[in-house]
Amino acid sequence: MDKELKMMLNEIINDIGRVETKLEKRFDKVEKHLDQLESEVCAVKLNNETIELLLKKINELEKRISELEKKTA
Repeated sequence: MDKELKMMLNEIINDIGRVETKLEKRFDKVEKHLDQLESEVCAVKLNNETIELLLKKINELEKRISELEKKTA
């Protein structure tokens, strides 16, 4: 009886170990995806900031062109 109990406990411990390994792999995969998403979010934010700066510069240039056109007219 004692031997059977030890065998059962060992099987349970082995099963727990396998489940733990699977979960660790899944968590690692999720963490990797989150890191990738974080990088993409940073890239999108940088692109948005760049576009905003370009739009401001375009608006400033349009104003300067309009003023120059008025002066030359």
